[in-house]
Amino acid sequence: MPMDAARFFMLRHEPLHGMMTDRLLAELTDAQLRARPQDQNSIAWLLWHVARAEDIGVNAFAYDRSQVFDDGGWAKRIGSERRDLGTSMTSEEVTAFSERADVGALRAYWRAVGDRTLDTVRREGARRWEDAVDPARMRRIIREDGDYGPRVDANRVETFYAGMTRAWAFAHLALSHSFTHFGEAGVVRGMLGFPGV
Repeated sequence: MPMDAARFFMLRHEPLHGMMTDRLLAELTDAQLRARPQDQNSIAWLLWHVARAEDIGVNAFAYDRSQVFDDGGWAKRIGSERRDLGTSMTSEEVTAFSERADVGALRAYWRAVGDRTLDTVRREGARRWEDAVDPARMRRIIREDGDYGPRVDANRVETFYAGMTRAWAFAHLALSHSFTHFGEAGVVRGMLGFPGV
């Protein structure tokens, strides 16, 4: 029997939020999670970035509903003064975020985002994943809601996302984007003297 899209998604998503996260964070102190060896992004910042991207992708783009970030008061819990996913942050802003973020809250936020995504897929399956994301909604999220930051090139982002379907939001913002940045985090972990993930 062929595997459907929802089952395939869960087979990749569950390890990402489970054993891969455990391996990535294993043995690292809060100071090491905040570190930026050779000005690389910190693991804390990368965890924030992938969590925000998945939250935005699944909840805002795919379903036009409130985000985990807002529902759980995560800005205050994490100690973040901003809601965007960090794409347009300067190096100084990445350092400032890494230094002040509550690492325990970051981990909890990542877990909460993953839990809601999995709950959605278990409940909805891949139903209507072929539906296109409303361009007006996409424009609002990118330009007005503050999810893409003050300096992001909104035209470029909208062009990249043009024609986005729900499936695309799940596949990119909750899987391939996260796997890419976990690879980056593995490099940072290696630079800190720990084995990769």
